[in-house]
Amino acid sequence: MARPVMLPRRTIVVSGLAFVDTSDPYNGLGNPFAVVIGADVGTWDVARRQMLARGTGAPETVFIDALREPRGQMSSSLDYELDLTILTPTGKSLGACAHGFLGAAHVLTEAGFTEPGHNFTIRTSAGGLARSSLSRSGTVMLHFVSQEPRIAYGHEKALEKIFHLRLPSLADGLPILSVGSPKLTVEVTSSTFAELRLGLDSMDYEELMALQRKLDINGIHLFCRNGNTSLPERVIQVNAYLGRSLCVDRATGVSSAAQVSADPYVRNGQELQITQYTRVGRSASLSLTKGENRHVHVGGAAIVVDYQRLR
Repeated sequence: MARPVMLPRRTIVVSGLAFVDTSDPYNGLGNPFAVVIGADVGTWDVARRQMLARGTGAPETVFIDALREPRGQMSSSLDYELDLTILTPTGKSLGACAHGFLGAAHVLTEAGFTEPGHNFTIRTSAGGLARSSLSRSGTVMLHFVSQEPRIAYGHEKALEKIFHLRLPSLADGLPILSVGSPKLTVEVTSSTFAELRLGLDSMDYEELMALQRKLDINGIHLFCRNGNTSLPERVIQVNAYLGRSLCVDRATGVSSAAQVSADPYVRNGQELQITQYTRVGRSASLSLTKGENRHVHVGGAAIVVDYQRLR
């Protein structure tokens, strides 16, 4: 059984970066997160949460609704239970957000509410589910199970309008992959990847939004492989649900997890290092390990950059 953990009486908004480079964590890589923690956060209504999510400046804001600690004779092998709500600046509730999960686990442990070496069972208000472990070295590992893929056909012209670039025609369609956040997944060559990256500022946002509505997805995940190993190596992810100013995501752990879990070139048990890019260059560093039966682990490091107490 698990029992509630007493969270701070004053609400705190913790800002940080997830999927940073562990060898140089302050070099500007990583995706911004905001974690809202306090004894009464679980009772907040939707309007209050949305107002705060608009003001944090993070692409996703994580609200700690409840935390319960392991209890019993075998407590060292049991999980903390973590209930979260994840909101974008536009008020959209997400089922899964790898960098938000990673940030929440890191913040709770750094603040002393959880102990390294334990696992977390994470549930979100939108129906997401994941497991997380925090090593004593500070790296967070997230465990997901990918969903059965959907296949989308006949959208090459829409993609060309979005990116102003001809992409390879695929008669077999493009997969929509998900571990809680569905993305249209597009494999491109290394040279096309370079062109895409340099042209991200000129994307057609309205076309992107229209395609997302049509396919009921949360963005487009584009990746290319290493020419020697054929393993996925570099990724770009774009979306319209965050708003025009946050169209290019800095880190997409859930998108990479879904892609790797379905990748025929990745062996079970194989560990990969994947780098995410924006127009200006590298933006995040992710570690992934493929398991059996669509299981996949995503790892990364996080840092805290600011604490703000709410009145």
